[in-house]
Amino acid sequence: MTQPSPYFIRRTGHLEEPLRGAPFGPGNFDEEEGRIDLLGYWHVVRKRLALVIGVVFAAMVLTVIYAYMQTPLYTAQATILLKPGSPQIMDGKDASQDQDVMEDSDMYDNFQKTQYEILKSRSLAAYVIRAENLEHNPAFVGPPPQPGLISSALSSVSQWLNHTNGRKAPPQPADQTVRNGVPPGLISAYLGGLRISPIVDTELVAIEYVSSDRALAAKLANAHAHGYIRLGIELRSQSNEEAENFLKERLGELKDSLEKSEVALNDYRRAKGIIPGLMSLDGKETVVLDRVTELGKDLTTAQVERIGLEAQMQLINSRKYDSMPVVMGDTGVQAVQTDLNSVDADYASMGKKFKPDYPPMLQLAAKRQELQERLDAEISRVIAGIQGSYQAASDKEKKLQAEMDKERQQALGLNDAAVEYAILQREVDTNRELYESVLERMKGIGLAAESQTSNIIIVDPAETPGAPSSPRKLSMTLRNSALALVAVIGLVFGLEYLDTTLKTPEQVERYLRVPNIGAIPSFANLRLKAKAAALPPEENGIKKIGYGRELLGVANPYSLVGEAYRSFRTALMLSRAGAPPKTILFTSAHSSEGKTVSATNTAAMFAQTGARVLLIDGDLRKPRCHRVLALENSSGLTEVLTGTCEVQDVIRTTIVDGLSFMSAGSLPPNPTELLGSERMSQVLAMVAHQHDVVIIDSPPVMPVSDALLLATVVDGVVLVVNSLKTSKHHVKMAAAKLEYARAKIFGVLLNEIDLKHPNYGHYSHYYNHYTRPDPDFEMPFKDSGDPDNA
Repeated sequence: MTQPSPYFIRRTGHLEEPLRGAPFGPGNFDEEEGRIDLLGYWHVVRKRLALVIGVVFAAMVLTVIYAYMQTPLYTAQATILLKPGSPQIMDGKDASQDQDVMEDSDMYDNFQKTQYEILKSRSLAAYVIRAENLEHNPAFVGPPPQPGLISSALSSVSQWLNHTNGRKAPPQPADQTVRNGVPPGLISAYLGGLRISPIVDTELVAIEYVSSDRALAAKLANAHAHGYIRLGIELRSQSNEEAENFLKERLGELKDSLEKSEVALNDYRRAKGIIPGLMSLDGKETVVLDRVTELGKDLTTAQVERIGLEAQMQLINSRKYDSMPVVMGDTGVQAVQTDLNSVDADYASMGKKFKPDYPPMLQLAAKRQELQERLDAEISRVIAGIQGSYQAASDKEKKLQAEMDKERQQALGLNDAAVEYAILQREVDTNRELYESVLERMKGIGLAAESQTSNIIIVDPAETPGAPSSPRKLSMTLRNSALALVAVIGLVFGLEYLDTTLKTPEQVERYLRVPNIGAIPSFANLRLKAKAAALPPEENGIKKIGYGRELLGVANPYSLVGEAYRSFRTALMLSRAGAPPKTILFTSAHSSEGKTVSATNTAAMFAQTGARVLLIDGDLRKPRCHRVLALENSSGLTEVLTGTCEVQDVIRTTIVDGLSFMSAGSLPPNPTELLGSERMSQVLAMVAHQHDVVIIDSPPVMPVSDALLLATVVDGVVLVVNSLKTSKHHVKMAAAKLEYARAKIFGVLLNEIDLKHPNYGHYSHYYNHYTRPDPDFEMPFKDSGDPDNA
């Protein structure tokens, strides 16, 4: 793998790494630095700095001229406080505004927007014009317009400039109706100077008026504020009067409806026998309902009592008297039971000692029998009482149930009547409420109509302005200059984008990803052609025509061009590891890119180091090296390749010491076959053995394949690129072809660069301050022991 050129090395700390390719473009993102290349953007602008300055200066001059031609305009401002609703007089309410609008933000926003539109309305403008008699005010109306083509053109230009600088004339409305006796043109003129702008986050509104008369501007700003207040009062009064008239008519209708509904309710009461207070609309306060409730309570009590007695009757029927608390709790039964229990105890005690026929035993038995009869009699008495109570409870329950059914039927009948009664009663109440509400509203509107107040307050009246508000010469100039600067910079970057040539070594390395090993200034821009001087036509018995006009590296070796070729020579010497290259091919993408001149001057520069240099014109189609060296194109490479001449017969010396030349010779019909033949390889091996450096000028890569064939038999290739006209895409295609042919590309020689370009300011600086002869440099060609490198 070949080593990169020293010009392809970027130092990063203590390490060295190849420069990675990046997309071509000025001001691109620098991957190494991690930042935007702002210097690249500046170079793009500086490249066409004259155009930028010219456009900005022209914009400034035109703006200044326009500003001084404009009539000074003065702006007066009045500030009003805009609140919804209207003043409340004795709790009266306005028919057109409602204080509740403050509670809803959406309604409040709609109210504010509505008032802004009223402030800008044509009706209000006509009202102010009429009130201030502006149609007869010369300061407002001004002189009549002068007809003519020139005045029309000036008016159009003025309108365009006003639009550009932020003063937009109001659009002409479709409605051209005469309002309040004011012509529509006068209203439009008035609105043209009016500006309504709300003050953010407040309830304040600024009313501005712009006029060429400062006193008129203040007068109209205040007049518009007062006119807005007066017009609002008039509209509100008119609205209140209309509302009051409407309510009067409605009040009469409601009165008639109320009287009719009351008569209908009274007739229904009489027909149904309903007494007021006997029932209500909800039925909760009726006498019938209370009676039914009381009966329900009594019936429930009777049922509970009957159920309790019925349980005792069940025990009586089953003769379980001992389980009945009523029987066992009776005092008579308890007394007899006590006596019986005592006799039973005595009888049982005596029965343990005596026989039953014992007289005392017989007495106790008789007493026991008597007490048992008395106990049965007492129990029968209690049971008879329970049976009588049960019968009475059953009879009472039946009577209460019958009464309850009777009252319920009566209540249902009253409920049926109450439905119609409730409908009639609600109709009466509704008509009465409507009547009272309309009556109260009408009284409030009457009070509001009599008041001539408004919630709109003039916070700051307009004052006569001391200085004009427009034209603002400085801000206008700065704004238009900034716009022009932005536009021209956009144009500059557009032109730069359309420029597909490679201008700088950095662009070459980023786009082609091959090293740039030289940059040659433009001969024409440096005016160096005239410095080429011819040597004597005869030297050492050899006839020479003289220096060519393009051999500037020899004519002035320490000029900018000479220093550029000297730097390029050094880069070529270091372009290959181990030893400098011996056979170097010069080619380009297309013709007229300067490859021939570059090859010739480079050969001369190598010769100045004391090396034995051979320049071969390998362009067998359009040879040109002999013209640069001011020699004749006699027998040359073609004759050698065809076998008509030997190599030594066609090599000629030149006026440059150490530089030999082999011209192209005759133009063959098959140059590609000759250059790709085995004979060409043998010739190159032979001349490389005899010389230190062999430089070959070849045809361009894109039109023909001659250079690709030669590139395979040389040490490396120099690709010459014209910075003024060669498209970077074509250069990339040429480099791709050479790489496909497995040619070693030493690098790119950027030709015809303009040192006045901002990208090359540092080159010119270095050359001007460090132009001096190189110190003695011993070429490694002569002392090499290797015959191949000799």
